[in-house]
Amino acid sequence: MSTVAEIEAAIEQMPPEDFRALRDWMAGRENSLSGRVWSPEELEAGAQRMVDEPDPEKARALWSEVMNGFYGEERA
Repeated sequence: MSTVAEIEAAIEQMPPEDFRALRDWMAGRENSLSGRVWSPEELEAGAQRMVDEPDPEKARALWSEVMNGFYGEERA
């Protein structure tokens, strides 16, 4: 597992095309959490991340994300 500082350093060293791909992915991730109903594949992936998460607090946060993705609004 990487620290935030290690991740930031890796991002700063990315070639521009990789940075753009990361930026686009992050924008999509943000959009997926902002009221849009998730696709069945996104719901499955989110539920699997929740089930695999060993930290109960993080699992609860993932549960909230999955419910938001299922209903398309904040409900959990």
